[in-house]
Amino acid sequence: MPPKTEIEHLVIETVHRLAEDFELAALQVPTSETALYGREGPLDSMGLVNLISDLEDAVAEKYNTHISLADEKAMSAERSPYRSVESMTDAILERMPG
Repeated sequence: MPPKTEIEHLVIETVHRLAEDFELAALQVPTSETALYGREGPLDSMGLVNLISDLEDAVAEKYNTHISLADEKAMSAERSPYRSVESMTDAILERMPG
């Protein structure tokens, strides 16, 4: 399994590209604490769907493995894995094969 810092870097790069594509100033310089979705986050539901798809593709390309970030576990979680860069990083790590 890749280290958390490597996955976090992948999430940050992906968020930055999405911010450029959607012209989202709030996400231009993301860090681990950057809010993504929910009360604090700048993404709407369409932006979130794009980010999830981009992240799943990035993981598949870099690690030759397929994960699903829009699964029942994520949808039923008490604390959304989509709320920040850090929580998204943790969600990816949980889904990576051991």
